[in-house]
Amino acid sequence: MKKEPTLIRFIKWLLPGYAVAPLAIALLVNGLGYFGIQQLGGYLYYYDFSTPLDHALPFVPGFMYIYVLAFVQWIIGFLSCGREGRQFCYRYMSAELVAKVITLACFLLLPSTIVRPQITGSGLTAFLSNFIYGADAPVNLFPSIHCLESYFCMRVAFRQKKTGRVYPWITGIFSILVFASVVLVKQHVVVDIVGGILVFELGLFLTRKHDFGRFYRKLELGKNG
Repeated sequence: MKKEPTLIRFIKWLLPGYAVAPLAIALLVNGLGYFGIQQLGGYLYYYDFSTPLDHALPFVPGFMYIYVLAFVQWIIGFLSCGREGRQFCYRYMSAELVAKVITLACFLLLPSTIVRPQITGSGLTAFLSNFIYGADAPVNLFPSIHCLESYFCMRVAFRQKKTGRVYPWITGIFSILVFASVVLVKQHVVVDIVGGILVFELGLFLTRKHDFGRFYRKLELGKNG
């Protein structure tokens, strides 16, 4: 029997076959939903959910690095969720998908925006801030997808058994920093953080109640059938 190349074996170890569809669907829904709804900007009325606390919080450009590094956290979190086990992956990825659908519905029903500060100065931090502001319009804010995904990573990490005892705490601390970053770089307001956490908990509750994980089980059976 011919031995598989090392790269193929590493890819299968990193991302088991059963986890490919859940992660691909999550990425697809996120991209199509988020950027698709941005195209409707001219047809929606946007609300400002900022509070006196939001106005009192300073703009801290240095937290833009945390904001960007959240993408790395999500990659690690989603991959580790997929590697934990088939049923574990299906349960939490279906909860994430339900939460994302609820989030996209909120973007349409409760569109919100924020007034962002003018970026001044030069250097890497100013460049990064201007790049993020230019690439990500101040819409699709409530609930915060940034906070939803980082909370997902934290929630999953504390339920995993294969990642050891240190990983969940690192993930948890970094998630808290992400929560702080979204308001300190003026990409979100406080209520967006709360919304991101609550929609994932709602997605998890609905998944447990209705066993939405069966969607991925049926998908796998159909593919293997």
